[in-house]
Amino acid sequence: MLRSIPRFIWPVAVLLLVIRLALNLGLNPGLEWNYDERRNGRIADNYLAGRGYVSLDPERQQLRPDAFHASFPVFVYMGWSKAGLPRHYLTLLVYAAAAGCYLLGGLYVQRTLRYFGLAPGVAWAGAGLWAISPGVVYYVGAFWWFENITLPLLIVVVYKLLRLHGGRPLRWPDAAWVTAAAVLSCLLRGYLLAVYGSLFAVFLLLMLRRSVPAATRRAAWGLGAVVLVLLVLSHMPILLKNYRQFGAYTLSNQAGFELLQGHNPVAQGRFMFDWDERTGPFDQYVRAAIPHLDSLNQYQESQARAQLARQWVAAHPLKEARLWIKKTALFFSPENFVADAPRTPWNPFTALVHLAFFAALTLTVLHYRGLRFESRDWLLLLPLLATWAISLVFFVGFRWRFFAEPALLLFPLIVGHRLRQRLTLPPENR
Repeated sequence: MLRSIPRFIWPVAVLLLVIRLALNLGLNPGLEWNYDERRNGRIADNYLAGRGYVSLDPERQQLRPDAFHASFPVFVYMGWSKAGLPRHYLTLLVYAAAAGCYLLGGLYVQRTLRYFGLAPGVAWAGAGLWAISPGVVYYVGAFWWFENITLPLLIVVVYKLLRLHGGRPLRWPDAAWVTAAAVLSCLLRGYLLAVYGSLFAVFLLLMLRRSVPAATRRAAWGLGAVVLVLLVLSHMPILLKNYRQFGAYTLSNQAGFELLQGHNPVAQGRFMFDWDERTGPFDQYVRAAIPHLDSLNQYQESQARAQLARQWVAAHPLKEARLWIKKTALFFSPENFVADAPRTPWNPFTALVHLAFFAALTLTVLHYRGLRFESRDWLLLLPLLATWAISLVFFVGFRWRFFAEPALLLFPLIVGHRLRQRLTLPPENR
């Protein structure tokens, strides 16, 4: 695999890697964790100190059972602390893993474009565009987020599924790659369960085609079954832990909180930074509708908020429809993720990519010059569609829009290649 990489790519890859690590260390000289992971770290500390799986509630100023964020990182932090390792070592380890995944993602972007028929030089140029895209190189990539590991892994999985869809026999290294990447990614980021679930559902449906050999179809469904079983087994400790805490089998209590953020009278379609401010209109609305809010544990509060969101949607269908339009506009806007900013300026690179995507989509939908969607296109576009759906169900989070960005970039390049092919054909063959 490495021997097929042109020599001129290596110095470019080294330069990009140096820039990436310089940003990582320059923007985080103290090797600190982001806010969510600091909270998870405090939960791990409390557990190891014998206080249980709890965190300090800033409103109530008391330790309360906590299952808001993903639990798997907390288990990792517990093991890290038990081993007596300094936490800044883990920061460096994640940066190193993310740097390796950055190079891996670029390689598999190139391989994906080559699979769709683009010339080697154009495919490497596409990989370069992905590597310097704003989210990859700065907005997410320059900081300590697990998305820097999980996005490249998703790119690899999509490529492997594309090749299986195209008729390549399933080899055990590919099966191991796909399974490990899917399970690890979903453990690190729970919302990726929706992305991988929809991706595998469409993949397996496509493999039901009559043209697919029976052996290939069985291998694909076997791979799907193995991934599903390992996902269930890997999440069982989380389900059991949360059942002991709250009496319910749940992966996280976050969903109800975020559902209400996305569906309420003052919803803006994006994350509300003032969602817990007592004097804010959102918190006042919640407390008026749920007067006993402070007496609920975290799971009960999540369920109450989810019920209130469903009630608001049922009572305001027209406002909900307008919210969907607003969320869609936000999702495809040229903003990028910034952890502590309500909104960010439009980025010209992102704007051009999105304009190119909609141009390619329009030409394909209108069948311009005979352009058509191909079945394999759906595997490429599935992460985009899944994260768009997540944004409609909850709100637009540019950190999960990050997983749509490869499709937004690659699809115009692929359609451009198809269009050039058709324009060079004789008129009778177009």
